Amino acid sequence: MENIILRAMRTFDESVCAPEYARNQLAIEIIFPEAPVFINELAVRVYSEDYQLIGADVYSPSSRKTPRKVRFIVLSDTFWDENLYHIFVFQNGLPKWTVSLSPSPSYEVWKKEKLDELESHPDKKFFIERLCPTDWWQNMYSEQFQFPSVEKVIGKLYSYSEAEGVCPHLLVTGNNLMTKAFSCFILAAYLTGNDKSKQAVFSLGELVSGNLQWSELTEHIRQKQVIVMNVPQLEYSASTVNLLSMLGGILSKEDFSRPVFIFHGTEEHVNQLFQECEAIAGMFAEYNTFRISLSTEMPPITLNDTEFQPALRETPFAEFSAEEELQQMVGLKQLKEDIQEARMMSLFLKERRELNLDLCGDSRYHMLFLGNPRTGKTTVARLVGKMYHQMGLLSKGHTVETCRTNLVGEYLGHTEKNTKEAIEEARGGVLFIDEAYTLIEGGSDTKDYGKEVINALLTVLSEPNPDMIVILTGYEDKMKKLLKSNPGLKDRFPLRFHFEDYTADELSEIAHRILKSRNFVLTPEANLRLNRLIEKEARQRNEYFGNGRWVHNLIEHGLIKSMARRVMSGPRPETAQLQLFSTIEACDVEEAEAKLLRTADLKITPPCRIGFRA
Repeated sequence: MENIILRAMRTFDESVCAPEYARNQLAIEIIFPEAPVFINELAVRVYSEDYQLIGADVYSPSSRKTPRKVRFIVLSDTFWDENLYHIFVFQNGLPKWTVSLSPSPSYEVWKKEKLDELESHPDKKFFIERLCPTDWWQNMYSEQFQFPSVEKVIGKLYSYSEAEGVCPHLLVTGNNLMTKAFSCFILAAYLTGNDKSKQAVFSLGELVSGNLQWSELTEHIRQKQVIVMNVPQLEYSASTVNLLSMLGGILSKEDFSRPVFIFHGTEEHVNQLFQECEAIAGMFAEYNTFRISLSTEMPPITLNDTEFQPALRETPFAEFSAEEELQQMVGLKQLKEDIQEARMMSLFLKERRELNLDLCGDSRYHMLFLGNPRTGKTTVARLVGKMYHQMGLLSKGHTVETCRTNLVGEYLGHTEKNTKEAIEEARGGVLFIDEAYTLIEGGSDTKDYGKEVINALLTVLSEPNPDMIVILTGYEDKMKKLLKSNPGLKDRFPLRFHFEDYTADELSEIAHRILKSRNFVLTPEANLRLNRLIEKEARQRNEYFGNGRWVHNLIEHGLIKSMARRVMSGPRPETAQLQLFSTIEACDVEEAEAKLLRTADLKITPPCRIGFRA
């Protein structure tokens, strides 16, 4: 067939029936050299330069003969600008032609191009047939992540899909969070059709430490289509190198095609792996490597003193395993050891049951978190849910957080209903009840319904395999009274963890982490003053001291407010604006400390001392 022309123009036709949110119109006409035959339907889809669907329209001929010129009106809720658009034309439901063009900036001005057969653009054909119809493709446009350009991803996935007789495994390097997201949400979804049951996620650190047994990995190799493997920082002893070389030897065999292993990690960690393990390094070349780099470009700035230039905001670090996330928390050394011991015991019993060595079938892991407020109990509870889900002991791993206020009702039967709803919502994960001792604060008061919560909980606490972990938290002495209040409670919580107060050094580390995440820097004098303030408060803490919350309030409602008042009320130099708005000075810490002392002198009830008043 001779050339088929497609032309487009920005237009506004009031006769077109369109939703209010989609008043931006793009007129598209397809002009055939002669009237086409055997066409039951023509359709156009318009995609942005990064292949996001903008709009579409369909034409169905009213008679057997299709006219030479077919007109479409594509509606969009975004303005049709001068950017490049990719247009796909479908014939009888199948993609047939494509063209890329930029509309004229003026209304009612045509811009025309020749339609190309889709076969002559294999990347676009691959996109329209294999990628865009999937339910996971929209992950490419998530605002949470900065993936490589969509066009590059399409091209590389197409080349990978067409490659024959080459290594099937993939490598993703760059920022840890981005490589993890890209490996799981894009590559694993592409290879498995977004079937999570065909995917498994591990870390080489788990394999090296023994948390992931070789037999378990072998079982996943037999069952899964994709295994995503994080490459963390490792100490490469002789045994570690031997273990990884054995893995590389298996994966690099010519007849090894499934599952596909997707290795991901920072450039530094991956390079360390490649230097120590040639078997794994030899599997990867440019065709099966994706490199993700965060854009950190900033306009030129002038600083009077580069010492105070703040670091660019770092993307929060995210590891695959909950254990690694727990280890990154500040302090809690003994707690981390205790949870690791409980984790290994749970896995030990799980494997005994699977080997029919333990026939009791009891899988209860309910816990008590004992300690003062703001010592990380809620965060750890969420990690417990994730951890036990990764171990295969919880079906979902989510956490439902509640307290007396949410559970206790105002009339008979209301409390039981609230508690049962919370239990059902938490099935498959963790039911976290904060300050659980308040459930018996009513004492012998017959009108207090807190004890109904305990009675309702006993049902699920008695189940041998509840697919849920109940975690109660509170001060240790008050939690002892709670356990004594009902004889059935004490033995229902086999795991008890103590949360120690943060030391002054740990509180200081929390403060510096918060400041760094907000792109603030301290002058040396301010840093010294802040550390002294934290040390003083840590020495004279009482049972109501807020630990991590106190530090958060000190930063957010003390230092930053004092700094804001100083910056906005003082002279504003034309240069060094970045320094001015990012540097905390000693006077800011002094003012925050004075404010803290004034708050303490108000003689309010003790719990109010953890924060500041505006």
